[in-house]
Amino acid sequence: ATALVAAMCGFVAMGLGYWFVGRPMAQLRDRARAIGAGDLTGRARVRQHDEIGDLAAEIDAMSDRLAATKERLAAETEARIATMDQLRHTDRLTTVGRLAAGVAHELGTPLNVISNRAGKIVAAEGAGGPAIEYARLIQEQAARMVAVIRQLLDFSRRHGPKLGLSNLRTLTARTIDLLTPLAQKHRVAVELTAPDGEWFARVDQNQVQQALANVIMNGIQAMPHGGRLLVSIEACEALSPVDGPRGSTRPYLRIRIDDQGEGIAAADLPHIFEPFFTTKGVGEGTGLGLSVAHGIVSDHGGWIDVQSEVGKGTGVSIYLAAAEPGTVEVAS
Repeated sequence: ATALVAAMCGFVAMGLGYWFVGRPMAQLRDRARAIGAGDLTGRARVRQHDEIGDLAAEIDAMSDRLAATKERLAAETEARIATMDQLRHTDRLTTVGRLAAGVAHELGTPLNVISNRAGKIVAAEGAGGPAIEYARLIQEQAARMVAVIRQLLDFSRRHGPKLGLSNLRTLTARTIDLLTPLAQKHRVAVELTAPDGEWFARVDQNQVQQALANVIMNGIQAMPHGGRLLVSIEACEALSPVDGPRGSTRPYLRIRIDDQGEGIAAADLPHIFEPFFTTKGVGEGTGLGLSVAHGIVSDHGGWIDVQSEVGKGTGVSIYLAAAEPGTVEVAS
């Protein structure tokens, strides 16, 4: 009888040992292996109020800390990669700018000579025949080349912005008015949507107008068969790409330009801000417009976001920091 009781006690002790020690330890072992394999979202699921339960809670807490650290490191790595890409882009722009300045200087003088000589032929009294037409053609093509050189110089000599308080609604409307003849030539209706109100930002008016003009012209030229170009302005809270995911949102004014063109291929999107990159035909563009606009907006602490779908059109959003409340006193 004594042996039977001892055997039963042994079986009970083994069962209790397995239930209260063996089973939770196996769960902790499995959880440790899962963490080692990279699974930081699971739980030990040990519900005991003893040392083993405390150990399970510590393992879960460690898993949470590892997950948070992993997320933070991923965000920091992404921010570092973005910063390195921006630095490479800036270095590339500097190199291209120097090259552009040299090319513009070397070509500018001879082109002026050619244009002036052609002008004298056209203005010569008594001149006639095909020579006059040839001279006019030379003038026109020289003027086109001079315009390209002027773009190169603008690209290479961009200075820092001279900030002043400006109403972006007024500035955008003025830019659209300047481009109305071009829009009419392409049979494009440009529509501005911006409720009356305080759309103020501290910007360099001339530079921002140039950036807006470049983007709007791109939209117009993207619709060779005509259409509608929608321009809108709205206030928003946004997170700057420069700040990274750990930054905080701030008030911005977003100017969005939506065209109904053919859109941009996904393979081309990463390159649209690169100098001289263009999908237009030969002689239809220098590929500097968006690059210049990108540089101007970046100099203002903003950024440009582009969304495009082939066959449906492109939307370009320009983000500029809104003027702080209480600073709007006098604005142009």
